[in-house]
Amino acid sequence: MDTREIFCKNPVIIADLIAWAGNNLKNAGTIEVEIGFGSGEYLLRRASEHPERLFIGIEKKPGMITEVSKRSESRNLDNIRLIESCAEDAFNDLFPSCSIARAYSLFPDPWPKRKHNKYRKYWLFTKACLRLLNNRLVSGGEALIVNESEEYYRWILKQTSDTGFEFENGPIPPQFDTRFERKWIKQNISTFYRIQLNKAEHIDA
Repeated sequence: MDTREIFCKNPVIIADLIAWAGNNLKNAGTIEVEIGFGSGEYLLRRASEHPERLFIGIEKKPGMITEVSKRSESRNLDNIRLIESCAEDAFNDLFPSCSIARAYSLFPDPWPKRKHNKYRKYWLFTKACLRLLNNRLVSGGEALIVNESEEYYRWILKQTSDTGFEFENGPIPPQFDTRFERKWIKQNISTFYRIQLNKAEHIDA
């Protein structure tokens, strides 16, 4: 029996978050989550390549959710669910411990310009957020973070101690073919920064 069956009865866009939180996602099979999916190219591609998995996209911008929902339906992808939320709230409220196999965030917002420095404590991937992410990942789960800013990349690396992750990191060439990656390439930025987090020990949240 397809363990995703009960979840495929839900609409692509999850409107009733209270009802969704009541689902037992541990019975949903392998779950991948994209944080801030933007135009959805990577999310749609992964869902198409792995129809046996459930893909959940988290995005704060309603217009993006509507756009990706239409594209998902036009491709007859029934293994995608989209949630309008910030990532920290979604992980706190909607996902139980040890329910996610893989999470990723490609070119996350905000981009660290000087005027944004006063908001650093609110940025995604603080130590507290990484510990929460660790708790939501299954044993051996992984998270991928890629961005264009070396400053932000180095800031995230400083947050990784005591988060239960082993990690690999370094510069990489373009390879994801997303709207934001293409945007940076047009601005003559061809080196990006990858952090691969592998869950080595479980963190209680």
